[in-house]
Amino acid sequence: MYVLGREDLALAGGKGANLGALIRAGFPVPDGVVVTTEAYDRFVAHAGLGPLLAAAAREGVAHGEALRRAFEAATIPDDIARAITVAAQDLGRGPLAVRSSATAEDLPEAAFAGQQDTFLNVIGVPALLAAVRRCWASLWTDRAILYRERQGLDHAAIKIAVVLQRMLDADVAGVLFTANPLTGAEDETVIDASPGLGEAVVSGLVTPDHFVLRKRLVGYRIVTRRFGRRELLVRSQAGGGIEHLVSDALPGSTHIPALPDHALRTLARLGARIARHFGAPQDIEWAFVGSTPWILQARPITALPQPKPRAPIPKENPVAQFADMLSVRPYPMDLTTWGPGIYDRAVVPSFSHLGITTPGFEEMFTVEDSVIVRMESGLKLRPTPRLLLGPARFLWLCARHDPRAWRSLPDIDEARARARALEARDLASLSWDELLATVHEALALPRALLGEARTRFYPRAMLSLGLLKTSLWMFEHEDRLDLLLSGLDTRTLEANRALAALAAKVRSTPSLAATFAQQDPADPQHDPAALHAALSAQPEGRALLADLRAFLDHYGHREAVMFTLVEPTWKDAPEVVLGMLRSLSAVEPPEHRPGPTVPSWEAARDDLLTHPVLRPAPLRAAFLQILDEARTLPEIREDTHFYGTLPMPILRRTLLELGRRLQAAQVLDAPEDIFHLRLEEVERVGGVLPPPADLTADLRARVARRRALRDALTDTPVVDPALYRHSAHVPSDVLVSGTPGSPGIADGPACVVRSVQEFGKLRPGDVLVAPFTNPAWTPLFQRAAAVVVDTGAQSSHAAIVAREYGIPAVMGTGDGTRRLKEGVRIRVDGLRGLVLPAPPADEPAHHSRRPIL
Repeated sequence: MYVLGREDLALAGGKGANLGALIRAGFPVPDGVVVTTEAYDRFVAHAGLGPLLAAAAREGVAHGEALRRAFEAATIPDDIARAITVAAQDLGRGPLAVRSSATAEDLPEAAFAGQQDTFLNVIGVPALLAAVRRCWASLWTDRAILYRERQGLDHAAIKIAVVLQRMLDADVAGVLFTANPLTGAEDETVIDASPGLGEAVVSGLVTPDHFVLRKRLVGYRIVTRRFGRRELLVRSQAGGGIEHLVSDALPGSTHIPALPDHALRTLARLGARIARHFGAPQDIEWAFVGSTPWILQARPITALPQPKPRAPIPKENPVAQFADMLSVRPYPMDLTTWGPGIYDRAVVPSFSHLGITTPGFEEMFTVEDSVIVRMESGLKLRPTPRLLLGPARFLWLCARHDPRAWRSLPDIDEARARARALEARDLASLSWDELLATVHEALALPRALLGEARTRFYPRAMLSLGLLKTSLWMFEHEDRLDLLLSGLDTRTLEANRALAALAAKVRSTPSLAATFAQQDPADPQHDPAALHAALSAQPEGRALLADLRAFLDHYGHREAVMFTLVEPTWKDAPEVVLGMLRSLSAVEPPEHRPGPTVPSWEAARDDLLTHPVLRPAPLRAAFLQILDEARTLPEIREDTHFYGTLPMPILRRTLLELGRRLQAAQVLDAPEDIFHLRLEEVERVGGVLPPPADLTADLRARVARRRALRDALTDTPVVDPALYRHSAHVPSDVLVSGTPGSPGIADGPACVVRSVQEFGKLRPGDVLVAPFTNPAWTPLFQRAAAVVVDTGAQSSHAAIVAREYGIPAVMGTGDGTRRLKEGVRIRVDGLRGLVLPAPPADEPAHHSRRPIL
């Protein structure tokens, strides 16, 4: 039997010639035969259709319908009918797929996709002959004629063959592109898949599962997975033909992928071989029967765009985290109190096991007269003799401290109790020396609240994270890391839930809802005290304020800025929390959509456990332990930060009390001026108030000098954005770019919030654009569509919480608050770290949160 090839286009049509070429090359194509264009010519002559055909070729659609009806009514010559019947018997007497194959289709310049007809599950000779006639007639449908006219093709020169193929009862089918048809990227394979016959995908009857695989040095990486709605399933009927089964009757969950990862990679490799064989990117229809893939059609991809340079995903820069924490320039007092207290005494010692010393807090900066000018361009790490023992100490800590037990560390509970006791002190009744002692006691707490847990438990958690990353690289699932580290219940999320519960109380109580509606924190004329007064005037409001006090007692030490004590915490500025309550209570929270009962991270874990390498029980148990220990790393980081900042309110209040006494002694003009002094300079006063005239003059001069220097540095960031901003090429339509913080895509109007006082501006569905964020900002994420931040990195608190909420985040843009305009709709691509213009208003808004596996 002669096997057709691409040189047989005039005889077999585009589809038939391509399928023959695939069979010659050994690709898995169902058995079939071609009813050639010669049979078509014989049929036209036998039926006397020449004049009608000539008229249709000359005048187009005016004669197309009459010609199509004549084709379907005519009889096929007996010898051709017998040949078709014998061919069908040779294919196994089973059901057939009957596909049109015109001589001008499946070409590089014109695909003719869907212009001629295909008939599936054709059973019996009469049905087969009718399907062949209808395929011939489909050459003259209005859509086929108009398509040829748009392509400038001569109707009279086009003929049609018919492919008869053994019908496959596909379990899953769809379409594969060996290059990305949207971007032109030839290292990407795009696969659309849905259960049942491929007609559902090809005809656009369903929203299929959508996957993008990127070619790596070895194998393929799945970079996009989006699950479809699978509105219906197309399958064969017992008596012939096909039926559409609506989604309500479909078995199984749409959250189970139509194809497992190994099958996707099998298809990608098969598609790459076909593209290499034909020498051009291909559009391929495929089907899986059981675990066997079959190729049903292959044609060149037409109108493939020129690939644009792909915006590289920036790697995380540690300096970006300092930019997030140093968004407000620390004061001289911060240089000598809180900075060393939290950084030198708690954070730095937690890495002492490495045998490397880091500069102290003040040494990290260029400082003039105790005023920070800028952060040094690089942290100067210095090795010590302990470096030789570093590996041994690291392993010793790993062996001794299981990070899953970190919460049982008694140091934290004892230090929390000491912090509460300090906060309960009546500062006004304390002497000068007692106030200074309170400062030093508070500065001693972060070591126990933060440093001890990190010192003991970080090493093994970091080792486990490294082993987890290595495992995912081996399994070709690096894209699952963020998902596997999600689903943590941190104190930050706990605080946000508590705030959401207060907002629900406001929303469900008419008098409270009315009071909050009348007081708009976004109004420039808004007086924060007015809302508090209005609430105090009603019973429901007083009850809410009592709940708010309880909330602030637990979570009110949340800081607005990390490394300065000037900015008030929540409990020092409760109006900020009231503003957030107004925003959160303005509308109902998003409805919970039915989905899998298994959390996303557990579904990802269970999917990984199906890998053959993890089938042996010991390897499976080892992987689960590594995963459990790695998941503690972000938890330890988040929650020790929560505990470590407990002393901030008492430190701030104690320093302001010292400032008030210096103001009363006419050393300072305002209590806040004390932050322009160093702690040792305040200690020089020695409790003698008023101080000697020369000391008073010296302190006042220092305050004035430093204030002027700070004012001159107002527009100079502490951390130069050039040290962490991503400067590689990005597409021309990108508004700003940064570091990916949380994957997903979302559209919404930009809402630029520059400080905690502007929290009330944010409306549900807005994109939060901020100069920096820390845990105190994260309650806003419950209503934001996405987050864009000038500073920060993937491991910033904001990025971690954004991933938990499943909203896209772009960190470290450098100047997003300046370049993104208030109220303008933007699109945030958290996976690539890009912010782009949103599509026109008549297109639906796009929201793609983290995929649920």
